[in-house]
Amino acid sequence: MSPVVLTRKERQEQTREQLVAVAARVFARRGYHQATVEEIAAEAGFSTGAVYSNFSGKEELFLALADRQVAERVAEIEAVADAAEREDDAGAEAAARFRAFLERDPDWPLLFYEFWSLSVRNPDLQGELARRRDAIRDALAETLERVAREHGFELRFPAEVLATAIAASLNGLAFERAADPDALPDEVFAEFVTAVLGCAIAAPGGA
Repeated sequence: MSPVVLTRKERQEQTREQLVAVAARVFARRGYHQATVEEIAAEAGFSTGAVYSNFSGKEELFLALADRQVAERVAEIEAVADAAEREDDAGAEAAARFRAFLERDPDWPLLFYEFWSLSVRNPDLQGELARRRDAIRDALAETLERVAREHGFELRFPAEVLATAIAASLNGLAFERAADPDALPDEVFAEFVTAVLGCAIAAPGGA
């Protein structure tokens, strides 16, 4: 079987994806400020020039990573919405999927901390990261509205406000599990995620 010959554009896209994937590990391990372009290039098996031929520098590479992470998080949220619409216990379904996601991508809490920290401390990146953070909030808000509508619930507060509060709670749980995975047993983790989501809804008429 003949080997697949990639076009120049395909090779460049493959290189970009490899650099972003490695950057995720390096940024999670070292933090944004300590990580260097040279370290990312070396770990990816490329020259520093290969990084600069694809990205203007560390900032653009970090934003590309943020874009990828946001797209993956939005896809996860939409999958939770699709599953929750089919299940009677939407909270338990969301908790199970969120726990599975953290086990599959243990670097996410550390990366999110870097995104969050830079978005409030770095004026140059503040707006860029805020827009990406808002994309996750908006996807979660839409999910809350979908699930509430499907199951006949009413949201107790505006969906965007609830989405922000829920994201903050889930991120806090994720941070604790990243620091000490044994500190939050699975059953406690699931109970708290379910409780957080339950606080967002009320029976029709606000009962």
